[in-house]
Amino acid sequence: MKVDKIHHFSDKGNSCIINTPRPPRHWYNYLWSEQGYCTQVSQIGHGRSYYINSKADMCMINNQDAKYLYLRDDDANVYWNIGEGPLNEEVEDFSCEHNIGYSILQSQKNGVHASWKLLVPHEGYNEVWVVKVRNNTDKVKNISVFSTVSFELEGFNYPRYYEMYRSCETFFDERLNGIYCQSKHPFAPHNRYNSYIACSETVHAFDGNLGEFLGDLGSYTRLDAMPAPLFQRPDVVVKGRDCTNSLTTLVNLGGVLQNKLVLAAGEEKELYYVLGVSESLEEAVQTAEQYSNGERIEQALLETKEHQKCKYSSLYLVTPHEKLNVLMNEWVKKQIDFCIVGKKGVRDNLQIAVALLNYRQERAKEEIIECLRHQFKAGHAVLTWYPYDATRYSDQPFWIIWAVCELIKETGDYSLLDMEIEYQDEGSATMLEHVKVAINRLIEDKGKHGLVRIFFADWNDALNITTDPDAESVMLSEQFCYALKELSALIWRLGDNVYAGYLEEQYHILRQAINDTAWDGNWYMRALSKEENIGSKDSKGSKIYINAQSWAVLAEIPDEEKLPKVLESMDSMEHDFGFPINMPPYTEYSSHVGRMAGMLPGLFENGGVYCHATGFKIMADCKAGRGVEALRTLLKIIPDSEANPSTQSGAEPYVFTNCYSIHPKYYGKSYQSWTTGTSAWGLMSLLEGIMGIKRDYDGLRIDPCFPADWEEAQVFREFRGTRYEITIRNPSRLSKGQPEIQVDGSHISGNLLPLFPDDRIHRVEVVLKPISQ
Repeated sequence: MKVDKIHHFSDKGNSCIINTPRPPRHWYNYLWSEQGYCTQVSQIGHGRSYYINSKADMCMINNQDAKYLYLRDDDANVYWNIGEGPLNEEVEDFSCEHNIGYSILQSQKNGVHASWKLLVPHEGYNEVWVVKVRNNTDKVKNISVFSTVSFELEGFNYPRYYEMYRSCETFFDERLNGIYCQSKHPFAPHNRYNSYIACSETVHAFDGNLGEFLGDLGSYTRLDAMPAPLFQRPDVVVKGRDCTNSLTTLVNLGGVLQNKLVLAAGEEKELYYVLGVSESLEEAVQTAEQYSNGERIEQALLETKEHQKCKYSSLYLVTPHEKLNVLMNEWVKKQIDFCIVGKKGVRDNLQIAVALLNYRQERAKEEIIECLRHQFKAGHAVLTWYPYDATRYSDQPFWIIWAVCELIKETGDYSLLDMEIEYQDEGSATMLEHVKVAINRLIEDKGKHGLVRIFFADWNDALNITTDPDAESVMLSEQFCYALKELSALIWRLGDNVYAGYLEEQYHILRQAINDTAWDGNWYMRALSKEENIGSKDSKGSKIYINAQSWAVLAEIPDEEKLPKVLESMDSMEHDFGFPINMPPYTEYSSHVGRMAGMLPGLFENGGVYCHATGFKIMADCKAGRGVEALRTLLKIIPDSEANPSTQSGAEPYVFTNCYSIHPKYYGKSYQSWTTGTSAWGLMSLLEGIMGIKRDYDGLRIDPCFPADWEEAQVFREFRGTRYEITIRNPSRLSKGQPEIQVDGSHISGNLLPLFPDDRIHRVEVVLKPISQ
């Protein structure tokens, strides 16, 4: 793969090598355990470390993302960080390897080569650092290594004036060979609000009070009189001093361990550090001892790699596009997986879970069930359960219906519908009852035009029609149509013909209402309200919204006359980076539109290219048989795209981002990566849309929508205990063809694959033929 000045991929795409400590912004990796311990690692090594349990009780270990490693040549008083920051002292031969399972930083300064590997064992509540220091000169070197972390231990709700720092103190423990920060908070929701940093080698000196390490000018005082530490020029490091063996409570809680190395010419030494949370000092000591030697750490890394391989091995794609292969086969699967750890919202996590069904079915099922626990008995749901936010967003019931249908398609396990699941507020009900109350909620929420009311907002958080409490969402109404079709197909299979017929009737009623009230001549409006309709050619400000068009196509709302106009209208919104949510952007604030109109034009939801919404559009392209348009759109929003490389966008070149700005003063730049639903829709648009590998109630269905210039692609997919190796060939170079299928050399009729729960690989050959008239 091509190497550039900023980054390149290696290890079959599993590693991204960053060749400068100064990319356009910090490029992060995330590493986590199945218990919920997570560390964020930038290309300079800093980042937040935290633990969040299954009940979403957060313990943020370090404040200000402070997690640094300082080195000092004690003879010359030359000091540096491996990744240059935060000291901002230049180094030579820098590289950062962000791998699926670890990160490694390395560089050289003053004849000393140093590397810093960070990993999180897949089981446990800690991270491990492996630090290697090598003397590349012909003289003896005396080197000090300072491992540094701040301690915060916040992240949960408590009564006023019960801040965590009032309950914490630091200790140095000889058995631990490190600093232990103990909390005695009376309202802590679990027992792991204690943290520590420990080292395998003898600690020369330490500081449990960051104020002593950083010095008099190493912090600033906030309005609440609390010191905020600054790590750019620690006094102990830059003035050639040793740590002071300080301890503290209340302020400047942290852990600094100073190790002194004497390195002969050409000699290299290794140090092992453990940072984590624990229920007790004894547990911390045991964990530190467990990872106090290189062999055990290497074993933990191999076990973690094997665990990750098993997590992601049930799905593998090969396309003619090399970058898609690199991204989708490891990084995007990891990104989707991480969103379950990094997000705690019903509609967010349901979308993530449905994508996860393609390769981590059990984990996806657990998450869908967890989301249902945060549904109210009345049918709607919380926005997020960490932090808790019950603001009335109208779209949560749709995602519940959709996700449960997809879960049953994936597993074929109809008994799940009888599972008893609690409600957020009171009582419990079966999974199917959860779905039915979601249906009832959306029906009861219809407004005067027969469309579903928007309340505070629907999927678009920033569209807040505060001037009309009865405003109706066209996008959500289209999504509800989609859900009614999906659920009616499931209910028919359950044999409840009366309820299935009712759902179909509701679909036709709502579809008719959308066409009667929301059609604007060439596209569908976005919302209806008493002041004015939003997303109309007659609207003030923005005239058209992409989501009302894509979901209309997905829900089969437009007839044969309207469909070409909808597709043409979608195409008219195309931008080099994807598709803006709305065009043109709002230039003035309007309380009738809400937050999105309060942003500058071209930022975020106000005319920015929202990649998540572009994912909906790709699926609509596939629904309409437009394989060329689908791939072109996907390639616009992938990381490090041709039109918007990472050197311009600032986003990591290995994970999706949520949006790109088209404001001229922030042009092309991205905002949030990693925890975005773009990852889910990016994978689904390629696998389920373009490649057409779709779960169905009766099995796995093959319905590709290929780009015309793709001749062949492969998918390995496990489904209900059957392992399929699927090759799709497109000799006639069609965008939409009729699949002719052979399974293990035998022709099958139709495009539904037979099931073989025998743990053997079954080879599926698909040839796309022209569709017969």
